[in-house]
Amino acid sequence: MTIIIGLSTGNGLQLEIEKKIERFHGTYQIRPYQTRLEGNLPPFSTTELSLDSSYFIEFLNTKFDYHLASWKMGIITFADQLEGARLFGFEAIPESILSVPFHGKVPDWSKNSNSVWISDEMARKIGATTGDEIQMHFSRGNRLSPSIRYLKVSGIFESSISEWEDPLVICSLEIIQSLNKWESNQTQSILLYQKKNRFLNEEIELNNFLPIEFQAFSSKEDFPQFYQWIKLFDNNTYLLGAILIIVASFNSVIVIFIRIIEKKSSISILRAIGMNKPNLYTSFMSLFSPSILTGLGLGNLLAFIFLFSQSQFGWIPLDSKTYYIDKVPISWPWIDFLAANLLIFLALTFTTLITSTILSKIHPSRVLQSQ
Repeated sequence: MTIIIGLSTGNGLQLEIEKKIERFHGTYQIRPYQTRLEGNLPPFSTTELSLDSSYFIEFLNTKFDYHLASWKMGIITFADQLEGARLFGFEAIPESILSVPFHGKVPDWSKNSNSVWISDEMARKIGATTGDEIQMHFSRGNRLSPSIRYLKVSGIFESSISEWEDPLVICSLEIIQSLNKWESNQTQSILLYQKKNRFLNEEIELNNFLPIEFQAFSSKEDFPQFYQWIKLFDNNTYLLGAILIIVASFNSVIVIFIRIIEKKSSISILRAIGMNKPNLYTSFMSLFSPSILTGLGLGNLLAFIFLFSQSQFGWIPLDSKTYYIDKVPISWPWIDFLAANLLIFLALTFTTLITSTILSKIHPSRVLQSQ
């Protein structure tokens, strides 16, 4: 029961955090080769990626929703507050970002290209609310005076992953293009949001379409620290599983010793009338295997009842500041469940066999003489 719950919740936590990372990052980002997400990258034209190719567009439309995106580092000032921020521009806000809880309005960039979204943490730091006008200052290289843009806060979204989402200011792509003196077809990246389940060769297939100077970057490549952290949940689950299997094996050894010592007279009589050791081992296994199977069945039943109730009602909360989600997530990795059951059954069966082998060396004549 405990191992099944650990596998489900550990895998579920990884999937939920990955979804939260990808909603702003995209499943993949097409960017110039060997560039990092941080900082300001040189612009590139979307036509250089052969987006006018019907075959490439068909491939993207089949598996992805894609959006042009750019970003620019700057400083927000409001009242007497000052904070570093990243202006993150889209030609239209992706659906995955619109699904984030927010209050206020969705920016209508056809009417006001200066309307923006900011995170709730950024709003708290600078003391801004919806309807306020903030300023952002941007470096212009060697020039002494920075560029200034006046932006109106139309909405405030709830940030879940503070390290990435707190500094974001969601804006129209036109603002960044104007700041960088770009043409309307120039951007820094293309965000790809997956429509279907991920395929193992998808990233390789995608990179085959791109020129050599461009690459599809996954969130795992851009945020390795997040994935190194959530990978620790697997290690914890495996360690817990190993400890529980050792404890279960130790308990089974004790039970087998007690049961066989209780029946030593019967065993000795069977040995005395000619039962060989293979038949004796078969008897031991037929005696203890049903107990193992019953324990596995009961453990799985209790685990699935717990997991189903948690998935429906979410009655076990989590600290969202630590785990980025507010309740224990549930997933259903059936292959992992099957592997865990098989591993436990084999471990306990092997323990039974080894113990039975040791106890089968009891000499029948000595046991019968002592009766």
